[in-house]
Amino acid sequence: MKSMSLKEKIPKSKFSKKIFWEGLSILFRQLKPYKKMVVFLVALSTIGAIFEAFIPLVAGKIFDAIIKIAENPIISVTSIFILIAIWFALRSSSDAMSWRIGFNNQKLGAFLEADYMSKGFGKMFELPISFHKEKKHGEIGDRITRAAGWLDNIVTRVSINLLPNFLSIVIALVITFIINYKLTLILLLAIVIYIVILMKTVSPLAETQKRMHKAYNEAFGKAWDSLDNIQEIKQSATEKYEQNVIYRNFVDNAAKLFLKMINIWSRLDFSQRVLISLSQLSIFVASVFFVRNGTLTPGQLVAFNGYAAMIFGPFVILGQNWQTVQNGFVALTRAEKVLQLPSENYIPEGSSFLKNILGNISFKDVSFSYKSIKENVIKDVSFDVKPGERVAIVGESGVGKTTLISLLLGLYFPQKGKITIDGKDIKKIELHSYRSRIGVVPQEPTLFNKNIADNIKYGNFKASIKDVISAAKEAHANEFIEKFPKKYSQLVGWKGIKLSVGQKQRIALARAFLKNPDVLILDEPTSALDSKSEALIKESLKKLMEGRTTFIIAHRLSTIREADKILVFDKGILVEQGTHDDLIKIPNGVYKNFYELQK
Repeated sequence: MKSMSLKEKIPKSKFSKKIFWEGLSILFRQLKPYKKMVVFLVALSTIGAIFEAFIPLVAGKIFDAIIKIAENPIISVTSIFILIAIWFALRSSSDAMSWRIGFNNQKLGAFLEADYMSKGFGKMFELPISFHKEKKHGEIGDRITRAAGWLDNIVTRVSINLLPNFLSIVIALVITFIINYKLTLILLLAIVIYIVILMKTVSPLAETQKRMHKAYNEAFGKAWDSLDNIQEIKQSATEKYEQNVIYRNFVDNAAKLFLKMINIWSRLDFSQRVLISLSQLSIFVASVFFVRNGTLTPGQLVAFNGYAAMIFGPFVILGQNWQTVQNGFVALTRAEKVLQLPSENYIPEGSSFLKNILGNISFKDVSFSYKSIKENVIKDVSFDVKPGERVAIVGESGVGKTTLISLLLGLYFPQKGKITIDGKDIKKIELHSYRSRIGVVPQEPTLFNKNIADNIKYGNFKASIKDVISAAKEAHANEFIEKFPKKYSQLVGWKGIKLSVGQKQRIALARAFLKNPDVLILDEPTSALDSKSEALIKESLKKLMEGRTTFIIAHRLSTIREADKILVFDKGILVEQGTHDDLIKIPNGVYKNFYELQK
């Protein structure tokens, strides 16, 4: 599998060019599904640009014709009205097309932004669990959200509107060259100077923009991390501390980089204003002599000034929006580093689809280590489990119990050794079908901010409300659910904050009953409960475990003693295994010492 690293190893000197071409490639790829709409918009924009290109020429001819009438009132006005009609037709057509383009442009931008966010956040669900443990969701979410927003801006403010306008520039330059090639040379010189200023200004911004996006990503990541721990913050009365941290991240770090960029762009804006003013001044001064010697009419001067504005317009817009393009391309390439990561391999080559699991599970010389830890967390572990057996996993914190369960679920795979499920290598099993047949009841249940019914049937969405209620009764949850004002439609709040620990455990048990799994994993769900809740849940657990291969991360003696097999871990090594009666007889055994301490 490819590395999950998001570090950007791009030489600074080549950064801007590389970002530009990568961003352009991403833009075209995102536009591909909307090809028909894009073609329609470009065609409409092109026609509108052509109409727009001839408006100053017609306006100039109208101006000359009006001057002639002023000098000689007996001249027929028919030709002037024809010119006015042509001008009005061109202007009306151009305005109508601009209106239609604007509407469709916004529509395209809205679809692109929503589609990109949908794909981006959807992709995160497909990434391996290792990615989610290494990266901050707030930071990655900010990458995707920013990229989607900038994609919308690039399309609606720059690409569709701006590109066809350059066609009108070509037409305008041809017409101005015919009117007066010397004045046209002034325009071309100004354009060249402006492009040079633009390139020199925007080139150094690439690294600053990269740092700014990274600063905002980190600020959002840390902010969301803090909000995820809101209960602990409230309990510790550290709201002000967290607010100060967020202020430093957003204002002192990210915003200062943004202001640095704004300062550079403001200088560019001032430069382009000065250049345009000087160009117009040069044209006006030169035109005085051209009009005086008869090589330029007043109407042609009006037309020429109209074309000058038309020619400078797209370049000025490009200058103003180059920040949008560059910001957008930086954001898109950063987000793309996430979106192009390989998804979890749910269907390995030659994999088997499991309709059900009998429960024959075997670990053979299994060793595993995380990327961030050089030493093995699990070392040469071997054991066999028969269908229907209840297996307790015992050991101090950090000895590899949770890692063992993660390996069993196929969230990670061993670097050495083999895990088989009903004789099949776990690396060759279709993961969706496999995990769907495993029920997990954690020590701290995960509930969604939905109603109780939706939480119970999570993972079994087609279940009827009758099945949901039946599962709730099995888990002794129905009794407290019926007391809520909205019963099964009651919202549980963020992470189930509206429920007690015992109530959340019973919702999690109801979910497991409804799922009806072949293999059950319990992370001692009664360890943090009061005696009444513990008694109810133990009764439900006993029924839930019947006939199922069950793994229990055990903390309490009552659970351990009832297990068919006990796996005792010490520093990632399986040091002892057997029944309670077998292990208690081992002199100075790890399990015996553990048992004696708990007594």
